[in-house]
Amino acid sequence: MHRPPGQRCDEYPFASTKVGGSTGVFSRRMIDKDHNTTAGGSDYLLKAYKNNRILNGDAFWGHVS
Repeated sequence: MHRPPGQRCDEYPFASTKVGGSTGVFSRRMIDKDHNTTAGGSDYLLKAYKNNRILNGDAFWGHVS
């Protein structure tokens, strides 16, 4: 797949989850690289896991808006 300039691939469910990219059942699309970097590069998702006390193996729901 050719990456358009200024874009990066984003996936859902998150690659950091057990049902993420490793299962082969996920959605992905190109998004603005700055937006993707802000969410991942700032550890936003890891902070959300910590703030919501989600531990390895815990089930949780993710709302996509």
